[in-house]
Amino acid sequence: MKKILVSLMLVFLASISISQQLYIFSGFSIYSGEVVFENGTAIIELPYGADIVPESLSVFGAPERTHIRYVPADSLKSLYEKHIGRWIKFLFDDERSEMLEVVSDFPVFRNSYGEILVNPKGSPVFTGEYTPAGRFLLETQEDYSGHARFAYQTTNNNWTARYSLSVDDFSMTGLMIVDLGVEPPSTITLVSSNPEFGYSARESSSKMANASYSISPTTSGAETRLYEISVPLSRGINYISFLSRFVEGEKRLVFRANWGASNYTGVDIDVRLKEVPLDLPSGIIDIWSDSVYLGSAGIGNIAEGENILLESVAKSIEIAGKKISETMKTDGTYRYIRNTYYVRNLSEETSAVVIEDYLGQNVDQINMENNEKFEYVKAEGKWSAVVTVEPDQIAEVKVDYRVRYGN
Repeated sequence: MKKILVSLMLVFLASISISQQLYIFSGFSIYSGEVVFENGTAIIELPYGADIVPESLSVFGAPERTHIRYVPADSLKSLYEKHIGRWIKFLFDDERSEMLEVVSDFPVFRNSYGEILVNPKGSPVFTGEYTPAGRFLLETQEDYSGHARFAYQTTNNNWTARYSLSVDDFSMTGLMIVDLGVEPPSTITLVSSNPEFGYSARESSSKMANASYSISPTTSGAETRLYEISVPLSRGINYISFLSRFVEGEKRLVFRANWGASNYTGVDIDVRLKEVPLDLPSGIIDIWSDSVYLGSAGIGNIAEGENILLESVAKSIEIAGKKISETMKTDGTYRYIRNTYYVRNLSEETSAVVIEDYLGQNVDQINMENNEKFEYVKAEGKWSAVVTVEPDQIAEVKVDYRVRYGN
């Protein structure tokens, strides 16, 4: 990697932005702050190393017809562009030094003999102005002095949550993982929300917009949760412990027969959390049993008091199921079907297993062998029943039903 030796001549400008507040969402961040105009000019200094989305800038309170210009931070390419047609000192890797004319930013050089050098091995030495961080320049059409607020988006700050849940005692811990691409201010705000890219539609002179959100949240409400972080953070990945408590829940074994085949496959392990006692920011929950990792599940932002169902976090090794479906007869209106479900238990404990299957919404006359209890939700077309399986045994369940043709 090339090293750059730069002789810096920094130009300090007045009327720069005051301290900025950093709001970090999942996948992006928003900086907001206040800028002071003096004699019609103001400058918003951008954080060093930030990946700016220039078109996201919003300015509130500036005079009309204010001209805004984005000046990106200097890079090796931009420094070469500034010096095209000029002679610079170049330090070769073999410790030679030579004055070369910059021909293009590839880089291409010309030496004093007129020879062309393409991307030589070494380090350029630049002189002149260098801009280590980008800025927005604001110029009004009049001699204006006053304040304005602003906000803009960056893409190299991010945060998420990572949880660990034991299904033995349902103890739960949580970490906030904050990935900072820049040196942060003393206080940052983590925003837990569900932003979408909204849309507008025009219909008979009417206009509507969906799923909009404020780019500079300042309060906690139905749409957002704000977490003020005042512990010292640094550029890179930071871990903040924010949760350690017991929750109410249960582990379930579920044989989802509509996913299976005619061979035995491990039943799913589901975890249900009941009325969580606090807000949970979106993230990943790692599931453990007896200090053994079972699997993971992603969650969205969960509000206090909600129930959470974590489906298919793992598959059982010792408990498996299979399904055989047969058409028993047909007539001009119906097809009569028999499903036989087998649940095998190779463990040393008696287990209760939920059998779920999608039968369809046009099903009736459901009969289960021995008149066992079952549930059928017509709107979802889902049939389910609970079967108890003894150790080293296979439970067999037969279900007969009919389906109307043409549906």
